[in-house]
Amino acid sequence: MSFGHAWVLALIPLYAILELISYYRIRSKAAPLPAAGFIRSYQSWRITVVRLLRFLPPVAAFLLLLAISSPEAVETAEQILPSGINIVVVLDVSGSMAAEDFQPGNRLEGAKEVLRDFVRGRPSDRIGLVVFSGRSVTRSPLTLQHNTLDRTIQSVKMGDLPEGTAIGMAIMSGINRLSISDESQKIGARIMILITDGRNNGEIHPLDAVSLAVQKKIKIYTIGVGGFGPAPYPIFTPEGKKNYHYEKADLDESLLKTIAERTGAAYFRATDPQSLSLLFRQIDRLEKSDPQVLETTTVHSLAHTLATPVLLLVICYVLLTISIVRLP
Repeated sequence: MSFGHAWVLALIPLYAILELISYYRIRSKAAPLPAAGFIRSYQSWRITVVRLLRFLPPVAAFLLLLAISSPEAVETAEQILPSGINIVVVLDVSGSMAAEDFQPGNRLEGAKEVLRDFVRGRPSDRIGLVVFSGRSVTRSPLTLQHNTLDRTIQSVKMGDLPEGTAIGMAIMSGINRLSISDESQKIGARIMILITDGRNNGEIHPLDAVSLAVQKKIKIYTIGVGGFGPAPYPIFTPEGKKNYHYEKADLDESLLKTIAERTGAAYFRATDPQSLSLLFRQIDRLEKSDPQVLETTTVHSLAHTLATPVLLLVICYVLLTISIVRLP
């Protein structure tokens, strides 16, 4: 809090001293108390009101001096400005992502946690999310509202889309999200991060989609997830018991490398959550953003807020004096 006329505050202790002097003078000149019988005969509630009235003028004067000093509430807010980098994450949610070689969870849960950390580390970038299996769907357009995006990432699960691994269709969805942005979003780098553990079996060939990405100058970083050996896949019995069968990941690394190379990006292999986190940090270093923070200051005057109770106190003092104290 600040004050437009801070010098007025110096009058408050001066006024308090004058009030104390006045109080002790009146007290020293006060007449002796009347007999107890007279006190009982006088209406006790009026005595209480008279005593309370003594405090109304000092309180009103104190609030009035505060109002005259022009108190101001200063609020400072920080707004993160866009860096000019637009990122769409394309995440595989097919059934194979349920493999539990990304302890303590499965591949999808491990990817989600690392992705959330990545989003938190790039506050000035617009980031969107596309998920895919047999077809693709946009879960979040490019946005700076990363708290909302974080909740969206947490809500991603398997089973909402037809089964399959439509990598080409997913890349086309990512290109569309990066292409329909407004003019301010088209300035700067446009990046896609493709995370998958499978082999394309969709209607659109990934390299056809890559040709369009190259035309639009969109980099596609590709990340293949899954270990090199057989991975445990959970199977639930009708009774709800969980069993496992082991299967080696069917990852088309050659295709993912080609996608990355043709778009001027890089391919990475993640075999556990720690290596996936390390890969995202590497992408973070390769695609630097320059966060800019705009600080705004808002000043709210509190003078009117204090003036209102002063007016109410004055009105109460006058009404009580006329209606109660002066009545026989």
